[in-house]
Amino acid sequence: MTAYRALCGVFALILAVMIASDAMANPIEIEHERGILTLEAPAKRIATINWSFTETVIALGLDPVAVADPQDYVEWVSEPKLPESFVDLGQRSSPNLEALREAKPDLIITIPDIGMAYEKLAEIAPVLELRLFDEKRPAFEAARDVFAKIAKATGREEQAEAYLAHVDQKLAEYSDRITAVLGNDPMLNIIYFFDDSNVGIFAKSSLPGSVLGAMGLPVAYDGAINKWGFARGGFEILAPYAKGTVVYTNPVPDVVINKIWSSPMWKVMDFTRNSRVYELPVVWAYGGVPSGLRFAKLLAESLENGPHS
Repeated sequence: MTAYRALCGVFALILAVMIASDAMANPIEIEHERGILTLEAPAKRIATINWSFTETVIALGLDPVAVADPQDYVEWVSEPKLPESFVDLGQRSSPNLEALREAKPDLIITIPDIGMAYEKLAEIAPVLELRLFDEKRPAFEAARDVFAKIAKATGREEQAEAYLAHVDQKLAEYSDRITAVLGNDPMLNIIYFFDDSNVGIFAKSSLPGSVLGAMGLPVAYDGAINKWGFARGGFEILAPYAKGTVVYTNPVPDVVINKIWSSPMWKVMDFTRNSRVYELPVVWAYGGVPSGLRFAKLLAESLENGPHS
């Protein structure tokens, strides 16, 4: 029996060495903004320094060990919910390096234009630097690419494939529901109120606009935009598109909304006079695939529930 156990131990050791050797011989390689990131094994302890990466990691079934700006994530992103336990890294623009080090991540996911130097982050753990908005492609298309890269880095490619298939299925469903409300030629204005006199309006390259594009639905605005795919201006920016339907995103303080509703310029707009103004619950208009799916869901539900009273 002793010899048998010894022999089993030898076989187990050989198997472990073979598995380890195979992992070392087949590292994970992900193309990112700094070239090729090589990981010897799938990352399990992820630190995210952008809400889009936070929601993506959670959607893939992992709890990030460190998150930047978690309080504002709750207010601006809302879903998916943050895990019960994680390290608060402070501001996205300048994450707390000491807290990040204490979280002991094996992967840090960040964006190129953050104030924090890449080299400082790389001293703590491997860094995956991904661009969300590059002005060269629709935001939702870029978000799907980012989703796939994070899935590869974390060994969650099967989960990503299933999730993205679910997204495509739901977008088709929401498209049918939206068309049932607005007809076959809907012209949508997706907007956000910065204050009581300034508004942002999203174009087709933005996350809301490119999600609508993926559903075969148009956005009305076709003017000049910034790199995030929207234009900002006074209410007059909406005038050329006033024959369409307006959907505004939250959060917006009540005091701002009340001032807008009493604005003479707002009152004279065709969409106001003919009750084509709809409200969306909180949704992050600059997010990743989960935010894109949430936007489509909330849009369908909002249109079905009727215009803002």
